[in-house]
This record gives sequence, C-alpha cells and structure tokens, in this order.
Amino acid sequence: MELPLQPKRSISLILFSVVVLAVCVVLISTAIAMFAVTWDPCSLVCGVIILPLPTILAIQQYRGTFRCNAKAASQASVLLSIVAGFALFSFVVTLSEMIIWDVRVSWTSLILPMLLTAIAAAASARINLFWSRHLERFGPAGRHGTSRLRFSMFELLVAVTAIACVPALAVYFVRSTPPRYAENVPRDKAPFGLPAEASDVSFCQGFRGTIAYEFAIKEDAFIEWVESGIGSVESDAAKVAIQPITAPYSIPRYSSLMATLTGPDSITIANGLYYAWSKEDRGVHAAFDRSTNRAYYFAHFH
Repeated sequence: MELPLQPKRSISLILFSVVVLAVCVVLISTAIAMFAVTWDPCSLVCGVIILPLPTILAIQQYRGTFRCNAKAASQASVLLSIVAGFALFSFVVTLSEMIIWDVRVSWTSLILPMLLTAIAAAASARINLFWSRHLERFGPAGRHGTSRLRFSMFELLVAVTAIACVPALAVYFVRSTPPRYAENVPRDKAPFGLPAEASDVSFCQGFRGTIAYEFAIKEDAFIEWVESGIGSVESDAAKVAIQPITAPYSIPRYSSLMATLTGPDSITIANGLYYAWSKEDRGVHAAFDRSTNRAYYFAHFH
C-alpha cells in the first residue's frame, strides 16, 4: 500500500497538542513570574526548577505535531509520561493520607485536579507515541520533519500568540502576587483563606514557607476556623484540639518576620485559647485573646 505524500494529523492530536502548548505557556509564565519574588529564595529556586520542563515540552510538542518530527513527538511522549506519573503518584499519596489519617481534603481543589492531570497527560503521551510511530513509516521525511523555512499561517498564529501570552501572563501573575506584608487590611486583601468574620488583618510572609498573621474575630468563629483545618495535611491529621490558656502563652507576631516592621515580635496572652502542633522543623500555632477578640497565627513548614 502506497503511503500518502504527507502524514495526516488527527483532530485529537491537534486538540491535545494545543492544550499541552497552552498549559506550557501558563507554566512558563508562572515560572518567570516567580523570579519577581526577589525576597523569597524559595520562589527563585522553584522558578528555576519549573521552567525547563514546560519549555522543552512546548518546543518538542510543537515540533512533533506541527513540524511532523518523529523524534520530537517521541520525546514529548516521554515528558508527558513523566508528568502523568508524577501527578498519579501525588494523587495516590494524597488519597492514602486521606484514608489512613482521616484527613479532610477538598476533592475539587486538590484531588480531582491531580487525577485529571494524570489522565490527560497519559492520553497525550499515548497520542504522541502513536504519532511518532506513524511518522517513522514515512522514512527520513517523517523522522526529521518538514523544512524549517516553511510555516503555515496557523503555525505563525500559534507562535505569535504564545510569544505574546508569555510576557502578558507573567506580568499579570506578578501584579496579582500578594505583597510580602500588609497591615490593617480587609479580609479579601489577605493572601490566604480566613473565616468570613475576620477583619483588620495584618500579615507577613517569611522565608521558606513561614507565615504569620493576626486579625479581629469572635471566639466562636475562631474555634470553628481552627477546627475546620488551618495547617498542612500532616498537622490536620494529628487531630490536635484547642486548649484553654491556663498560663501566659506567647506566639510570634507577623512583625517578627521582617526587620523593617515595627511592634513587638510576639504577643503574650493570659486569657484565651490556643492551638499548637509541631514536628521536627514544622509547626502550626494559633491563639485567641479574649481581652481583645483578636486571633494570632504562626506557621513554618521547613
């Protein structure tokens, strides 16, 4: 049977390729935006770690699908298999923690996205693998792809759109990144989930995932907030109960995380409630001062 002059791309290959390229553009933009968080070395390191994979995957996915390069399609399949494996591993580990430790984790915000990512990446890897094998049947023309000097209008549109989206998204992410600290701001200006009753929020983000904040709230709302889960999966699984303060209890304040902030580095509470969990170099602490109806939170996860 005589082969057609040009390999024919399937609709599913084109759709999956466009989705992969779009996700890669978002990840590349996110990694670039991380470099703007100059006060946090962890952000810079994460940007360096994240940037290579989506960049290489985007290039190989484009070359494999739209330049009909068998080797590039095969490499894209391998990279997508790695993504699928990592997402599936994360899904299994998180699901195991939920079952073994009876941890409450939102399916829509964490579990389901992991599973969908694993499925989509695995499907994309399989389609790329079949496409690579199909291209191999065309001999040198399929293995090495089409001429670099020939670009269709669709390819040019995709390239221009991607080039324009990366800096645009990076700028958007930088502008939407919450500040390192703020004082006496409304609840919706805080970069984390707080109870609806919270007000007059002050916070500061430290190095390596350390964060401290305080806000005004009623006691019953504070108790409900803590019991809903305020730490990591590990700390929530410990089922630590809120305790009444029977002796003066001290907790670091947000001002302790930045030298330029004024105010005491800690607060000592004589009458109220506290929550405390720690393990090795990780800890989550919260306290409520009945005399001021103010809550304090301090956590470090490294």
